[in-house]
Amino acid sequence: MKKRPVIIYTGISTVIIVLALALIYNYNIINRYKQPAAGEGRKMDLVRWFPFSTENSLKEWEEKIFRGKVVYRVEQNQPLSYVRATSNKTASALYYKIKLDARKKNSMISWKWNVDKFPEKKGKESLETENEDDFAARVYVIFPALFFTNSKVLEYIWAETLPEGMVGASPYSKNIKLIVAHSGPNPERKWFQEDRDIAADYMKVFGTKPEYDIGAVAFMTNTEHTGTSADAMYDEIKLGYKE
Repeated sequence: MKKRPVIIYTGISTVIIVLALALIYNYNIINRYKQPAAGEGRKMDLVRWFPFSTENSLKEWEEKIFRGKVVYRVEQNQPLSYVRATSNKTASALYYKIKLDARKKNSMISWKWNVDKFPEKKGKESLETENEDDFAARVYVIFPALFFTNSKVLEYIWAETLPEGMVGASPYSKNIKLIVAHSGPNPERKWFQEDRDIAADYMKVFGTKPEYDIGAVAFMTNTEHTGTSADAMYDEIKLGYKE
């Protein structure tokens, strides 16, 4: 019997994100903070805000390519500006390294997203399926450990058919927990905002308080498993602490 390849199969996108970021993570981060507009950031003590308001907004984000490059570009359609992610049989993620205290403080994340097109799956959508592990939109909160195999990840997804609030473990690692933050098709192309209490979500899926600080955030649209295409938009990613 042939042994299954380990970390060779390009489908294990989320595992590779953990490994890559845990290895390259550096606490000496240069923060270039932007001031929020009036009325913004009231729900949290804001540490970092990504409005994606200029063409250069993605220069401070790094890309990890798994199978082909997803096209990430800033679109400015007044009065909106956002990142559009277009995947055509590809998988790559944008990530940003940041240090947030997740052990002593109540960390939070919020963002806005919108889906134009979902990956086309032949089977029933599942959090545990390896061969069709494609989602139109994912947002990651990553907790790197000194030994990268101990790193933990919260992965928020927009599913097409799975119920909102559903949680599960990644089919590739028990240290990656998936949370269906939003569900359902989006025929009217509406924007939705997500506000997540990271500590509460961590406790819910891992059963303990965070053991490590937050070391990075990421977002990704991927379709390498289904060999189809997907189109999503991301905006207003905010990180901070609960007031």
